[in-house]
Amino acid sequence: MSKILIVSSDGHAGALPAMYEEYMPSRHHEAARAWWLSFAREMLSRAGTFFDQEAVDAYKEGAGDEVGLFTLNPADLPKLGDETLLQMLSDEKSPFAPRRGEFDPDARTRDLDGDGVAGEIVFPQMVPFGGGLIQYRDPVSPELNLEGIRAYNRWLADFCKANPGRHAGVVVINVDDIDVTVREIREAKEMGLWGGVLLPTSTGEHPFYHHPRYEPLWAVCEELDMPLHSHSGWSPDYGDAPASTAMYITEVDQWAHRLFAPLVWSGAFERHPGLKLVLTETGCSWILEALRSLEAKTDLPIFKYFSKGLSLRPKEYFARQCWIGASFMPPAEGEDRHRIGIDKLLWGTDYPHLEGTWPNTMKSLHATFGDYPEDEMRTILGGNAFDVYGFNREQLTGIAARIGPTLDDIRAGA
Repeated sequence: MSKILIVSSDGHAGALPAMYEEYMPSRHHEAARAWWLSFAREMLSRAGTFFDQEAVDAYKEGAGDEVGLFTLNPADLPKLGDETLLQMLSDEKSPFAPRRGEFDPDARTRDLDGDGVAGEIVFPQMVPFGGGLIQYRDPVSPELNLEGIRAYNRWLADFCKANPGRHAGVVVINVDDIDVTVREIREAKEMGLWGGVLLPTSTGEHPFYHHPRYEPLWAVCEELDMPLHSHSGWSPDYGDAPASTAMYITEVDQWAHRLFAPLVWSGAFERHPGLKLVLTETGCSWILEALRSLEAKTDLPIFKYFSKGLSLRPKEYFARQCWIGASFMPPAEGEDRHRIGIDKLLWGTDYPHLEGTWPNTMKSLHATFGDYPEDEMRTILGGNAFDVYGFNREQLTGIAARIGPTLDDIRAGA
């Protein structure tokens, strides 16, 4: 095919708050409204840290008139009433609300087509009651946490069905009760979410992922061919000190990196050779040092005890069962692609986040892939995704033939 088939390994979708009401019992609606208000206040309190006017203005300049201008005035924040706060979570001019393509399937299709993206992996955004993904300061009961997760997964399944086969939705879970989690994964797969499972980066008060309690989780994901995912976005709450956001940005990738080692040393990869792990939006060059360090530890005498029962070394488990969702991979990290393995890298737009490539994806592709051999370009941009996920190759090839870029488009940055 003359066109380049692109599958984005990193996109985000989430509904407006009111949209979730049809997906959760009415008895939880009032609690959900209260939570959305607390969420809005927490996000607004961080204006100038996670969000600032410079970032919003730059986003508008790149995205064009489709994204309205939102002016942040911290002095006005304490004066905002409940209805205004809720409106901000549904107002496209607000950086705290989803972009239209995150909840409107038609708008998303237009954006994907404009980016030349035939298929995508869809991660969460705006999960009711937080889903344990980002908010720290307003405790949520286990019951409400689970109801929010269920509501999001139900909504996402319907959202993905608007364009069958094009969106591989990722299941949101918690790890409070592993038997319940296993049932939720099975039900989500039956609903049409086949993009895999997002592991919470933090397990809270529960043991981390080296613990035997997670064995049923690994087993069901292997059985259903549902890849495990980590995704950057979580780190501890470092408070409101001037350096808090710098700490968050410094460590956010490191927390998502942590999921590889416990699956090695606990023997999860050994017992479940069909289990897949995709480490998304955490960069890619870091894996070289991580594997070097783990390989060195493996050679220490004490690790002969820890390695009992393991037939492979860490580097070999990575080669057999792991991939990296190298979202908006910068040119410098792309230089490490042969050391990492061309077959281990998946490219993504991070649509529609500020730091992602949309709506200037061709420029980003040119910067990184402009001088790559064609076979390497095709493998990273789309080919590897077929080895990890259940996309229909014939279907996506047809879509790419219609909307995909040509080799010359990427070479020229058109």
